[in-house]
Amino acid sequence: MMSEKFYQDIAKIAEAIADIHRRAVIAYTPWVEDVCSREATNDEVDYLLTWMFDFVGNEDMLLLFKKVCRKYFYKYPETIAFYILEYRKEYDRESLKGTEYEYLLEEDKELYEE
Repeated sequence: MMSEKFYQDIAKIAEAIADIHRRAVIAYTPWVEDVCSREATNDEVDYLLTWMFDFVGNEDMLLLFKKVCRKYFYKYPETIAFYILEYRKEYDRESLKGTEYEYLLEEDKELYEE
């Protein structure tokens, strides 16, 4: 059986991760506001979304991520489509099933088969 200490340690780790996510939202908010207040380059948008991606499991970060995607959806459609599909693949896999993008779910298997 797992000890009480084990569960306390897991709770501490979970809280530390949540704190990192909260801090990421605070850190990225000014950057998102800046990029969305002007016409950023495709490289700037790509760079920002790359850095944000690991934190979009957090609802507040997801809202910031969506803000950038909405702002640049028509200006940089290939970049935004890539991140939307990556989001769906990583965080909402069920949404890809039965679509033309279902093949993306198989890409991970290729990495481990050799």
